[in-house]
Amino acid sequence: FAAIAAIAATWVTYFAALFLNFGDFARFTPDTKALKKGNIWGLPVNLILFSLVAAITTAAASKVYGEVILEPAEISAKFDSAFLVLLAALTFAVATLGINVVANFVSPAFDFANVAPKHVTFRRGGLIAAVIALLLYPLHPWDNAPSFVNAIGSTMGPIFGVIVVDYYLIRKTQLNVPALYEEDGEFRFQGGWNVRAFAAGVVGAVFSSILPVYGPSGYGAALGPYSWFIGVVVAGVLYFAFSRGKSPHTARTAATEAPETTEV
Repeated sequence: FAAIAAIAATWVTYFAALFLNFGDFARFTPDTKALKKGNIWGLPVNLILFSLVAAITTAAASKVYGEVILEPAEISAKFDSAFLVLLAALTFAVATLGINVVANFVSPAFDFANVAPKHVTFRRGGLIAAVIALLLYPLHPWDNAPSFVNAIGSTMGPIFGVIVVDYYLIRKTQLNVPALYEEDGEFRFQGGWNVRAFAAGVVGAVFSSILPVYGPSGYGAALGPYSWFIGVVVAGVLYFAFSRGKSPHTARTAATEAPETTEV
């Protein structure tokens, strides 16, 4: 059970990084109904079918070749048919391209474009992300996949915790949309920086990064897969405590007419 739970936590951490990308795709949905439909087909249904195919393929390969082979490429390398080998290679290429466009291209392209919208377009942002990826490739930080995923989770978790608490608990799902485009509106925070959010995120990252490694003897390895969850809880609780009693609206906004709100 502990092993299955650790694997499940690693899966959640892996996909949790895409939670922060969600707005980059949700902005193009025509309505909430389409959004929910896409989530159902794209997440639980797709993941269950994918897992079933992977399990059946691995089990069948162990019967045919007499050994458990976990790498799909190694299974396809044993095919006697050149056509099947080429088909498998094409499938791997398309799958790799698809997941990288979703996870590693769209979001950073928007991020770089948002930093300097006058100079960086979506296309230029994507090219910048691609160059950075090429520079990082020789380092191969992802060779140890679980450790790499948990390292990402230790920083993504606190950010996710702050966002969820701010939207659902502090703002009660009511977002002042016009203020997003006001230079001195409520989202100006402290000189342009939300100090409370940064403080909670940093402390959460410290806990999620250090506790699994330097925690109580014998617990470090066990806590490793749950670094994302640790970061979410610690950063979320701290941000709620820091923001308690503080209205998200500025005095200037409160003094004028009620701001237009929308529920996302």
